Amino acid sequence: MRTLFITFLLAIATISTAKADNDRPITFNDLPQKAQQLINDNFKGDRVSYAKKERDLLDVSYEVVLVSGIKIEFIRNGEWREISTRYATVPAQLIPTPISDYISQHHPNLDVIKIEREHKIYEVKLTNGLQLRFDRTFRFIGWDD
Repeated sequence: MRTLFITFLLAIATISTAKADNDRPITFNDLPQKAQQLINDNFKGDRVSYAKKERDLLDVSYEVVLVSGIKIEFIRNGEWREISTRYATVPAQLIPTPISDYISQHHPNLDVIKIEREHKIYEVKLTNGLQLRFDRTFRFIGWDD
């Protein structure tokens, strides 16, 4: 009986994992309205190279890559989770002011090439490779490796 139960659990886990990795290409118009607005407001003149909808077990997210090499990841409601660049910098208006002020004061002459926000942490990567971490109130809490 125990072997049957374990086999059943493994089968369910396998099916769930197979269905969890469900990425599909989408058009710009298929993105949440908030994501479309962010791109239109902050990346004028740039075009979408590709966009995809990523469906995990319990979550939906979106990834957009612009022709300029900028990659933006959005959560279900269209708020950005990560913005990274290859050949440019993250637009200043997308960086929270306290983080921007901290960088200007402590790391002048460096630009942001990546910004990521998770539940309670903002992580910022600068042009020299340094990664700074901030809490949800934008207080500097340290460096990341």
